[in-house]
Amino acid sequence: MDKLKFSKTDSRRTVMALAVVAMFLATLGVGNVDAAASPVSITSDKSSADIMVGDSVIVTLTLDSSDTRYRNMEVKMTANWPSGTAWEYYFLDTNEDEIPNNQVTLNKGGSETVLLYIICSGVCESGDTNSVSVYGKSDPKFYTGSTRSQCGSDDCETDTSAASSSSNVTNTVEISLTAATEHSSSVTCDAASGDGGNMVHQGDKVLWGYTLTNTGYSADSYTFVSTISSNIGAEVGFWAVTPGLTNGKNLVGTSETGDSSAEASISITAATDARPGTYEIELIVSSNGGGADAGCEFSVVVPEPDLEIKNTDITFSHNSAWINTNDKSQVVTIYVKVRNNGGTVDSSGVRTNDVEVKFYVDGAQVGAVETITSLAHGEEVTLSRDWQPGRAYDEDNEVGLSVVVKVDPADKIDESDNDNNQGTQYFKVIRAKSSTPSFFIGFFALISAIAMAVMLSSYYRNRDLE
Repeated sequence: MDKLKFSKTDSRRTVMALAVVAMFLATLGVGNVDAAASPVSITSDKSSADIMVGDSVIVTLTLDSSDTRYRNMEVKMTANWPSGTAWEYYFLDTNEDEIPNNQVTLNKGGSETVLLYIICSGVCESGDTNSVSVYGKSDPKFYTGSTRSQCGSDDCETDTSAASSSSNVTNTVEISLTAATEHSSSVTCDAASGDGGNMVHQGDKVLWGYTLTNTGYSADSYTFVSTISSNIGAEVGFWAVTPGLTNGKNLVGTSETGDSSAEASISITAATDARPGTYEIELIVSSNGGGADAGCEFSVVVPEPDLEIKNTDITFSHNSAWINTNDKSQVVTIYVKVRNNGGTVDSSGVRTNDVEVKFYVDGAQVGAVETITSLAHGEEVTLSRDWQPGRAYDEDNEVGLSVVVKVDPADKIDESDNDNNQGTQYFKVIRAKSSTPSFFIGFFALISAIAMAVMLSSYYRNRDLE
């Protein structure tokens, strides 16, 4: 009986001891809130934002505590940049003052507004993209020996652990960022003119294509200036260079829909007296919105004259000719084509006017000097000269009589290539052999005459007899 009583009493005491331990452990569980999930949630008014270079953007964050057990809830605001490149940022209060130590205190079951202020500068450049993850580390303050609902400041102890060391992490807010420039543009010029090269000839016009693109965030309009300069100090005052687009051209930015680029051509007309050499063409496009100038620069070349006669440019009116014992022969017409592959002014200012051409046969000049009044770039002129051969060619030692035609034989014009100023062909002149009547022809003629005489004699004799 006593043993039973003792056992029951012991059991009750054991149960009470376990209950006290359980309550103590529960108290420890409440106090050690670092191991629990954060009762604070964060929401954002933006999930993405565009930032102008040199400017800033503000993201409004709302912190809300759903836990009413604690008088205060400290939240350490944290920003993480997954790219590894952090843009300049600050956590501000609603007065846009920087929050000390990035730590916010929430009242019991309360909420707070935090401004995330991000600046695009330094490592942030136009066209860059980035992202930031924002979360908080929360650490509730409670009062030892109280009901945690209220406690005077004089008789309560507080939890002084820092929120930054808490493992109670709130939800994470992700914000995508794109850096842009309010007004910016780019100009891309073609690698060659519409003719497929960089040659410009005196008085001729070429078109050089380019593309203007508004790379800025906002719409913009533009002003165009085209200039020309010479690296040898040549006169450029009489060149005509126009940009192809009129001032005030409008293009939308990246934040809008519509035409953000335009294609055009710079018109370039070289002066009629432009000296050979390299010239620089520059296009400058200015933003009326205040953006930086854009443009491009390229070189054009004015070539020296290049007069040309190829061997195949010389032709004849006959395939061959003959000459007899009396030195009489057929008259042959020599034709030649003369062209200018280059410019019309040389480095000394001499023009391709009154261009001289000479004909030579068998080493001797034939006739007077021929003069071409003007030979512009790409122009081709056909000349002719009559010639009566004075000898036959030697069939054993010659392929024909040499016929040579030279343009600018005195080198009065400086050219890029003097080796193509003459062409050569060979013409066959055959001597016609003299001949005497054949013996057989004479013999047959005599026999025929005798036979005719016999026939006539016989005819008249028979007539007399009748």
